[in-house]
Amino acid sequence: MQLDFRVEGGFDYQPGQFVQLHFSFKGQDYKRSYSIANAPESFKNTREIEIAISFVEGGVASSLFSEAEPGLKLSVGGPFGILTAPDQYDGRIILAGTGTGLAPYRAMIPSLKKLASAGTQILVMMGVRHRADMIYEQDFRELAASSETIEYRACYSREKSLNSALQEYPGYLQNQFPELGLSPEKDLIYLCGNPAMIDDAAAALKILGFSPRQVKREKYVFSS
Repeated sequence: MQLDFRVEGGFDYQPGQFVQLHFSFKGQDYKRSYSIANAPESFKNTREIEIAISFVEGGVASSLFSEAEPGLKLSVGGPFGILTAPDQYDGRIILAGTGTGLAPYRAMIPSLKKLASAGTQILVMMGVRHRADMIYEQDFRELAASSETIEYRACYSREKSLNSALQEYPGYLQNQFPELGLSPEKDLIYLCGNPAMIDDAAAALKILGFSPRQVKREKYVFSS
């Protein structure tokens, strides 16, 4: 699900950063971290931040937000995080995400367009189980259509019927790595989402010679 929050007071962020939402539920105080899914340009116009939430059965935040009415007030901390796009890059940028891990990349879309116009090659890879689990797909397909140097791939680990013409691939997204011609000399890689995917991908990239500073990581851990 996506939630939109109007932010009061001074607030600014870089695309790719996240916030902490502080709230009370059934008499107890909680905080949860969520990546901002809309670009700063959008926020300046609306004063609203958009976040994507994975529903967790019995989860505190999931229970609160699924029942929330418009007007719910929360405290916002941040922004935090270094999963941000560079101002310029001469090689290729690969943005890999699972589930709601694509949210910070959506906030980067204006930045990615600027990079692409300067000649940077960009690959966005999304990994989910089923097609119904995909989020923001249309945004990224439109992004890929806007430039010859931007590509979008969708990877499905449990979907039986795939359309190769739409850049749909079977299996986990890290299984695509051998086909990408990865190069520590030119590639900058972002990993966001499921911790198992990030650990597997980071281990594979280390074998290929990637240093930690060439691989930006942000793990999403589900909270009850």
